[in-house]
Formats: sequence, C-alpha cells, structure tokens
Amino acid sequence: MLRHCLTRNVRSVMSVRGSTHNITRIYTARYQSTSSSETSSNSSSSSSSMTDEEVDQWLSSIQDLRSQFKQSGFSPETDLAPPGKGKLDLLKETQQLNTKTFTPNALQLSEWEALKGVPLPKRQDPILQQITNIIMRDGKKQVAERIISRALYLTFLQTRKDPIELLKKSLDELAPLMLVKTFNTGVAKAAVVPVPLSKRQRTRIAWKWVIDASKGRASSDFAVRLAEEIVAVSKGLGSAFDKRDQIHKTAIAHRSYIKLK
Repeated sequence: MLRHCLTRNVRSVMSVRGSTHNITRIYTARYQSTSSSETSSNSSSSSSSMTDEEVDQWLSSIQDLRSQFKQSGFSPETDLAPPGKGKLDLLKETQQLNTKTFTPNALQLSEWEALKGVPLPKRQDPILQQITNIIMRDGKKQVAERIISRALYLTFLQTRKDPIELLKKSLDELAPLMLVKTFNTGVAKAAVVPVPLSKRQRTRIAWKWVIDASKGRASSDFAVRLAEEIVAVSKGLGSAFDKRDQIHKTAIAHRSYIKLK
C-alpha cells in the first residue's frame, strides 16, 4: 500500500507544471506548518518509514498545488522566493551573480607565473590521430584510443620521458626515406625506381612495422606489446630496422633510374 501511494505521489509531482524543486519546497513549508511535531521526530527517518497517513497528506498537498497552479499558474518571482521573502527580483539576482569576481590565491598566482611562458599544446596531435586510425577496427575509435593511451602510459613508466615525443622520435628514426617501385618499360627489363615518401607515408609504414613486430611478443595485452615495442624501437632495437636498411640499400643500388626534372 505504501509503495503504491509513493508511486502515485511521484507521478503526480512530475505532472504538475513548473519546477519539481519548487513544488517540493512549497509542500515542505506547508507540511512543516501543519505537522511540525511529527516532522521534528521523524526528520532522520527515510521515505520507506512513512506511514499511510503521511502519504495521504503528501497526496492531498500535491492535489492542492495542482489546483493552485491551474488557477493562478506558475510565477517564478513568488514561487522561487526563499522562505520569509514574499517576492524575488530576478533581474537583481542575475546582476549580483554577474558582478561576482574571482580572486586567485597565492598558489594559483604562482602557478600562473610558472606556466605563462609555456605554449598551449595542440588539442589533437595529427600523428596520434593517424596511428589511432590505423589500429582502429569496426569503427570503434574509443577502443583504439584507450589502447594507445595505455601503451603510452606504460612507455612513460619504463622510460620516464614524454611518451608522445618519444613515439614521434622513434617513428621518425624507424621510417624509411623512400621506397622502390617497379615500372614496366615495354622492353625485357623492368625499371626499379626509388620513390621518395611523404611524412604521413613514412609514419604509416613505421607504425605498421611496430604493430607487426609487437605480434611476436609474449604478452596477451595488445597495449603492453605496443609499449614494449615502442621502448625497443626508441633504443634502436628490433627487426624493423633491418627492413629499413634493406629498403635503403635497394634504393641506392637503383639510384641510376632516378630522373631529375
């Protein structure tokens, strides 16, 4: 019976026009004026300990509020006024809120002086966005971002250096400067021509090599394997450097096919 009455009570509150907080405040003032002795004795009790008589008083007060709002409507100046104040000046209250100023303390001022000359970091790093899109599967970018964040955090724990700058430097050192492409010349022998790579192409190839090398590591967590491989590349270790050197040797051997314009 009590649960049914409370459910009816909540539905009635949500159906009344105006602010739900305002309705609760008005009813609380009325209820305290009519049953002050019962409120003082049961102020620490929860809503589950209410009696049927108290629930009936709730319902009757809500019905009174509903009829009052139907007749006079909802007036913010009077209904939002604090206890003891008949009418609220909304314009004056708004101006008082706008005139309040923030006064920093000594610690905040010292932090501001220390960070005044530090440039603001970019909101989105293009290299991080690129490597995140490479490992993303089925459009789940948040999962890819979580993996990259964990890998960079583990990299920081092992090296105690800025993981983003360490990753950029490692990819730049690992990435090849050019690739060799085979072109059909129309004769018996095809031409193998070295082709320079852009920054984005170099980063993509280097990151692909890091992912392929991380598959051979023992951990079952992809982020842990990536972190271990990033640390290894930053130290100049790993099989990916052999791939880069082999590509450069092939490009040097076929440099005679380069046509300068």
